[in-house]
Formats: sequence, C-alpha cells, structure tokens
Amino acid sequence: MKAAYELIEADMRAIWGDMALAMLRKRLRDVRADLSSLTEADLEKIVDLLRERTLPSIMGEEGAEAKAKQYRSWVANGS
Repeated sequence: MKAAYELIEADMRAIWGDMALAMLRKRLRDVRADLSSLTEADLEKIVDLLRERTLPSIMGEEGAEAKAKQYRSWVANGS
C-alpha cells in the first residue's frame, strides 16, 4: 500500500506542491492511520476524504471524481 500512497503523494505534489504533504498528513490523522502500517481500507478512506473535501476546490466536482477514480485504481492494484 505504501507504493499507492507514494503515487498519490507524487500526483498531489504536482498539483499543490509542498502543501500536498500537509494535506495527506491531515487525512492520515483524520482516518487515524499510520504511514508505516497503512492498509487498503485506510487508503480508501483517505481517497474518499480527498474526493469530498480537498480535490473539488481545485478541480471542481467532475475533476475531483476523475482524480479519485484514478487514486482508487492505484489502491486496488496495490501500486
């Protein structure tokens, strides 16, 4: 799951720069997850929160849904 998290982090960094790290740390806290023991369920919850609260501000609803779909595929594949 760490690889999927790193892909999401890199993609978010391309959008928000260094702010992406703080955003992801916040979402980790929101789901009470730890990066060292991240599960698929944790990552799914993080993607849901990103979709609902973070991504729409930059990408709009449709863009947020498309990006979340991409992130979910990374999680499902264990990328």
